[in-house]
Amino acid sequence: MELDLSEIRKDIDKIDEQLLELFKQRMTLTGDVARYKAANNMVVYQGDREKAIIERVKANTPEELRKSAAFLFMNIMDISKCAQASDITSDTPIPHLSKVMQRPSVAVQGVEGGYGHAAYNNLFDNGNASFYASFAEVFEAVENGDVDYGILPIENSTAGEVTVNMELLEKHHVYINRTTKVECAHVLAAKHGVKEEDIRILFGHEQAIRQCAEYIEARRELTVIPYHNNGAAALMVSENPSNELGCICSEECAEMHGLSILHKGIATDPNNATRFICISKQLEVYDTADTVAVSLSVPNIAGSLYRMLTKFAVNGINMSKIQSKPLPVDIRLKFPEDHMFYIEFPGSINETATRKLLKNFETEYNYFKFHGNF
Repeated sequence: MELDLSEIRKDIDKIDEQLLELFKQRMTLTGDVARYKAANNMVVYQGDREKAIIERVKANTPEELRKSAAFLFMNIMDISKCAQASDITSDTPIPHLSKVMQRPSVAVQGVEGGYGHAAYNNLFDNGNASFYASFAEVFEAVENGDVDYGILPIENSTAGEVTVNMELLEKHHVYINRTTKVECAHVLAAKHGVKEEDIRILFGHEQAIRQCAEYIEARRELTVIPYHNNGAAALMVSENPSNELGCICSEECAEMHGLSILHKGIATDPNNATRFICISKQLEVYDTADTVAVSLSVPNIAGSLYRMLTKFAVNGINMSKIQSKPLPVDIRLKFPEDHMFYIEFPGSINETATRKLLKNFETEYNYFKFHGNF
């Protein structure tokens, strides 16, 4: 007997209608469950109940469909949990400051004329910048209250994230309040009178070195030495008597430290840019804030990441960034199998849906950290 595709599709449509009607009935009962849990001070996630349902589904499903059926019901339960969380989660405003401090003190890693200084100039027009030797010192200065704000590179369009700052962001109790992008049009600079072919040793921040990989690969005679900051490298080269030293920096930085520009545009990507964050000890959220950043861990169980992403999908929220990260040491000792993710998504803590989603993350996962709204 020849199959009729249109008839088969009609049968599928009928079944889909039944599924939809049953789904609506189930979600109505889910609302009843949420109200019961709220009245009895119960949490949304009930692991034993969920496990029992999945085991029952598997037991009543042919072997070739067991994994698919389990996956289907996990999705249904995740959708139900999202609805319950929305109903049961109390909506509490998140205290925060809403204005940038006037004439603030700002910690910047590096020296005057570096890319961090450029980021500072993008964000502040009446501040007082202090320069620190390391990224860790900037975080510590903000957390200890020595300064009002800190400026730090977080991500480059060519070389990716600045790993050390992503790790320090987890370690310290600070918040991101703003970001800015700085064009990184790297140049090769050296003392006046030095020719490009004379340079044998090249200094630059490890990120800048990666961003200029093609130029460096073409100059195989160069010895490349990472330096803690491009601006600091420019200052060092300007003060060193050797004519064999060169550095990677910006045109402005080279001019500020009295260096000659020997080769412009040595970055592999002509549109090379770095995103900087501004951090504060207290949570500050301004009227223009439209991005939320969090870190959270998920268990090492098949489908756990997918299930976490379901929360975004059900709430109609996109993600602008998701990055796998190592767990902080103390959390890793408690939950060694968990995996951590840094996530940015559109939203504002002035919106009920965002606040409830954050609360849901906080109550459900072993590790959760809110990094700010900017």
